Amino acid sequence: MELVLENLSKTYGTVQALKGVNYIFKPGVYGILGANGAGKSTMINLITDNVSRDKGSEGGKVLFDGEDILKLGKKFRALVGYMPQQQGFYDDFSPKAFLKYMAEIKGVKGKNEKGQNVNQQIDELLEVVNLTHVAYKKIGGFSGGMKQRVLLAQALLGNPKILILDEPTAGLDPKERIAIRNYIAELSKDKIILFATHVVSDIECIADQVMLLKKGEIIANGTPVELIEQMHGKVAEITCTLDEVSELQERYKVGNIRQRKNGLALRIVGDELPEEAVKVDDNVDLEDVYLYYFE
Repeated sequence: MELVLENLSKTYGTVQALKGVNYIFKPGVYGILGANGAGKSTMINLITDNVSRDKGSEGGKVLFDGEDILKLGKKFRALVGYMPQQQGFYDDFSPKAFLKYMAEIKGVKGKNEKGQNVNQQIDELLEVVNLTHVAYKKIGGFSGGMKQRVLLAQALLGNPKILILDEPTAGLDPKERIAIRNYIAELSKDKIILFATHVVSDIECIADQVMLLKKGEIIANGTPVELIEQMHGKVAEITCTLDEVSELQERYKVGNIRQRKNGLALRIVGDELPEEAVKVDDNVDLEDVYLYYFE
């Protein structure tokens, strides 16, 4: 199973939001990292065919197992579970009613491979996203995090082969984030999962591959370990006073600032580092990678 992007492009007016992206997705979790405006949502909307490509060959292609998704049409859409950043709800709907409604729209019928009918599938999904206790409550009264969990449940309806998640943990508390991440990791054996986020901790432990998008282009990609190894000699810590912090922030990319016994410890990332800084090659993580490319 392969999902292939060939020279995928999108222009809004005079702004090129996506610039000839090429990539091959196979079963596994793909973390798509980028700041707001990097092109993450545009790429996702092109893959889900919610936005039309640029006209002609300039727009490129999205292929699933060698066939253009535009030609596959409904066959392809039936394989996709999509969780957008935001979705309008009927406030009077309960999670149970909303999922039944979405099941009808998606054409989820009959029994699944577990022998579950649609109602049983919905009950299981509500349990997965920890909403069983409010299954019949009105969504209009839910918090942002609870609405996010309803959206995730609808994306999982019908056991899709391709799961596309756009900022799926926005509004969730730390415990919920961990639970959702763990569940997504369990699903990845036989699914292509695209996890778009600007929160590094969401994907650092579950992503098989990480793509870094900036201004519509892939500026780096690889496994988390490969990206971390590329940071050799580019991460250091320096001890300073509070008065020195501002000056260092103007000259270098500064990440974490921690209080230590002998002063403040600043995490600095870059090709050039202060002579007095101590390199920390054995303690580099994806946060450092993100800071290097995006800050």
